[in-house]
Amino acid sequence: MRLQGRLALAALLGLQAWLGLSFIRSAAPTYDEAVHLASGYSYLRTGRYRLNIMDHPPLAEMWAALPLLPLGPAWPSSHPDCMANRPYRCSDFFLYQNRVSAERMLDTARVFALLTLGGLLSFSLLRWAWALGGWPTALAAATASAFCPVLLSNIALVTTDGLSAALFFLVFWLLSSEKRSLKRWALAGACAGLALGSKFNMILLVPLAGACIVLEHLLRPKPRPRLPWAGMLAAAAAAVLSLALVYRFSQLPLYFDGLSATLARLDRGRSTFLHGGYSNQGFLLYFPLALALKTPLPTLLCALGAAVSWLKGPRRERVWILVPMVGYFLAALASKTQIGVRHLLPMMPFLLLAAACGAAALWTRSRAAVLALGLWLAASALRVHPHQLAYFNELIGGPAHAHAWFVDSTLDWGQDLKTLGQELAAMGAPPIYLSYFGCADPAAYGIRYVPLPTYTNVDRAVADAPDPAASGRVLLAVSATNLEANYFADRELFAWLKQRKPLKVLGYSMFLYDLTEDEEARGRLARLADASGFPAQAKNLVRLSKPPARG
Repeated sequence: MRLQGRLALAALLGLQAWLGLSFIRSAAPTYDEAVHLASGYSYLRTGRYRLNIMDHPPLAEMWAALPLLPLGPAWPSSHPDCMANRPYRCSDFFLYQNRVSAERMLDTARVFALLTLGGLLSFSLLRWAWALGGWPTALAAATASAFCPVLLSNIALVTTDGLSAALFFLVFWLLSSEKRSLKRWALAGACAGLALGSKFNMILLVPLAGACIVLEHLLRPKPRPRLPWAGMLAAAAAAVLSLALVYRFSQLPLYFDGLSATLARLDRGRSTFLHGGYSNQGFLLYFPLALALKTPLPTLLCALGAAVSWLKGPRRERVWILVPMVGYFLAALASKTQIGVRHLLPMMPFLLLAAACGAAALWTRSRAAVLALGLWLAASALRVHPHQLAYFNELIGGPAHAHAWFVDSTLDWGQDLKTLGQELAAMGAPPIYLSYFGCADPAAYGIRYVPLPTYTNVDRAVADAPDPAASGRVLLAVSATNLEANYFADRELFAWLKQRKPLKVLGYSMFLYDLTEDEEARGRLARLADASGFPAQAKNLVRLSKPPARG
């Protein structure tokens, strides 16, 4: 079993890496990736934390930018947008106007993130699973991890979510050990400090770890030993030291300034779309539904079975899984900013661990049932390959209907602009009308377009916009987030398109329509083009709508 188990683990880890690399190759820059990459590179090159420091701590961004150092892209420190600290415009210039290509920079950073963060998570997850149940649990954990699209797609992007989630999990794994030396306490504390230096939501580590320590203490048989005060002090000291190190000591006050600014911003809320409804204060059901629909059902079923079993007989080692998983989830419910299931990413490895324990327990009773669940899991995850970011399970029929439930980074983070460019190239590169949600540059993918109402932080002046009607074919591409008008004042802006069947849905998040023979749709499109500042193109659409003169 030892040799077979090692071979199976190697195969699963290899499969996970291949799925991640396939996703990386398929995806255009998502909404914030350029900002994270440029910010991290600027911090590494200059030693000054400025560009994005009020929105995110620097560690995750610097970690993602590390592999750019050997490539040597130029940092445009004298560019007006960089000098004025305009992060999106500065990062756009950095990415697309550099001596190193945008795709090479971004994909190098993504591959580095996938391998390092995926490796760190796999190591800690498999070690913890092995400690809980040996080979069956470890293999089940590897399987659940390899076929977890939410986890895979987010650790393969340049964001602050992946590193913070990995460090969050690492802290609780280290502290879950029955025997904790001062060295182990200090290592856990150092990881906690690094997590705090990666993303501001990691402030939840402090109360959740404290709750685990107290509950573990209460579950010990009487007479109970004293609380491990020396270990907790060592952990606290290591956390403070590592956080100060991330901020180069002298810039540590920036952490508290950024945390305060982020909490204030989150309290204001943000536009959220959920199954036809809109809110600036969030929905109580947003994260429960996101978790239920974005997690493969076999994983959910096994995790639920384990959790129910554990609640019947609480034990100290289970505290370290349930408390951070449930506690983080409950904290997310109170958030007014609900823009993606990625905000649940820190709890996902715990869910996978619980699912592995559930599958291992089921294995002793019915191996056939576990094999069936495993095949279902693999089929469910692989059917969206390589578009793992858009994964939805069978409860709503998969990702084909997902845009009616969720948009933004749960489904559409701007990643399918590249897929659109490839599709148009196969069609002969016709010019199109485009309403894109994202900050990537359509021209970088050979897309000739007339920009319609969009949502972006990078305003692009399109010089010499083409006239799609002149080509004899009227094509319109709309991102799912814009189709549902999540960030538009007019929620009905594209409602007329929902009555029409798209020519193609690219990567599940980009809708391509052929309106050549649809006179009413061309009239609506003409009004949008005129309102967007393209009257000449609008007039040609109207002329196209008129019947030919009789001879």
